[in-house]
Amino acid sequence: MRIRRPPAHWLAGLSLLPMLVWWLGWYPGFASSDTMDQWRQGLTGEYFNHHPPVHTIYLEILSLGNTRPGLVTLFQICALAGLLVYAAKRLIEAGVPSWLAIGVAWLVGAAPAVVTTTLTLWKDVVFGLCLLWAWIELIHLSKDAGWERTWPTVRLGLALAGVWAFRGNGPITVLLLFLLLAWVHRSRLRRMVRLVAVTAVTAILLTTVLASAIGATGDGIDPSQVFLPDIAASLNSEPDTFSPEDIELLTDLAPLQIWTTRYTCYDSTPLLFDPSFDHEPLRSNRRAYRSLVVAVALRDPDSVLEHRACLANFLYSPPQPDDAYFHRPPYEIPPNTVGLARARKSDRAFAVTDAIWRWGEEHLWLVWRPALVLIPTAVVLAALATRRGLRPLLLAGFLWVAHLLNVALTSPAQELRYAYPLYVIGLLTLPLAALLFRKQGSLSGPDAGR
Repeated sequence: MRIRRPPAHWLAGLSLLPMLVWWLGWYPGFASSDTMDQWRQGLTGEYFNHHPPVHTIYLEILSLGNTRPGLVTLFQICALAGLLVYAAKRLIEAGVPSWLAIGVAWLVGAAPAVVTTTLTLWKDVVFGLCLLWAWIELIHLSKDAGWERTWPTVRLGLALAGVWAFRGNGPITVLLLFLLLAWVHRSRLRRMVRLVAVTAVTAILLTTVLASAIGATGDGIDPSQVFLPDIAASLNSEPDTFSPEDIELLTDLAPLQIWTTRYTCYDSTPLLFDPSFDHEPLRSNRRAYRSLVVAVALRDPDSVLEHRACLANFLYSPPQPDDAYFHRPPYEIPPNTVGLARARKSDRAFAVTDAIWRWGEEHLWLVWRPALVLIPTAVVLAALATRRGLRPLLLAGFLWVAHLLNVALTSPAQELRYAYPLYVIGLLTLPLAALLFRKQGSLSGPDAGR
């Protein structure tokens, strides 16, 4: 009896091994004050919309009632490994050499920036996994026949619903993608109906319906809160453009001195989380502050753009600015009252990975800063655009570009977790450069409509 050899892409599953080493050494993973807030909600049963309720419930269920946090992080690394197998399969189908598709999957699984973030109890991880899933489905749909079938678009819709539900800025990325797809398929918009319907219905179930079912309270973060640092940038550079009414709105939130002394373009945290800063007036008068955000952007676009370019520095510049801090997963789990504590399973695994961590602290630009991956990713996408036969892959590339713009527009600080899906998808995009050297210069492989 002849034993059938498993498909080559299954070898990408070995990417799980280095992630398991980190999991054993840093069990149950990494956490921050946001984690403690959500963990407390799960323990008390009092849910708030400040964080996506769907993620709070996700943590509660996977940890067996907030008792086994290590199960959450174990699930996350297994999910990433599974998606890397799926990604390798679709890359090989597109014409990427199997050794290259599998090798880059191993690289993703071994990258400290990827592993440590995946081992963190943050909504950004699930969000990133959903965005990666959506990217893989778009690679799959790069062959036109896939759009005529049911399951490829249903899978894409489910992935985009996760992108929508697990982060407050997720809808921006999804809507940008929908706009591009509507233009690409403008002659056959019926293709979009199934995709939009699956995304919308699933997203509503994961947000509005779930929040109502568990009795979550609060309105969440208002969009104007995200752009308060833009106002601070304008106030510091063009104070004469602010009317007495504008100043009154600002001083209702914090003394004017806080707006000038606590502002830095690299990080919004010192300003927005200063003890003197009170967000309650904004929550009770949202329209006025939204109007102020728009007015500042229109009358002083230079200051706003300079602020955003400075804040997004981590996306396009490998060196770390001397006067800025780049946020990574916290080395230690912060002191807390909800029972989260480090309890590593292997001292040897910790010793090896801790040495990697400490080496990375001395080579921040190489290990943690995402620009070293994002820049070549943009170059590969630009090169694919020059080859007519490879342009269908740009739908997947546009998802990456759309989220890159989203992160540049909405990130409150220079922080690794905001670039997590860009980093992972960026690494997986690089092997597509191999297609540029194919003689036919077009996609190949099994029919992608299956």
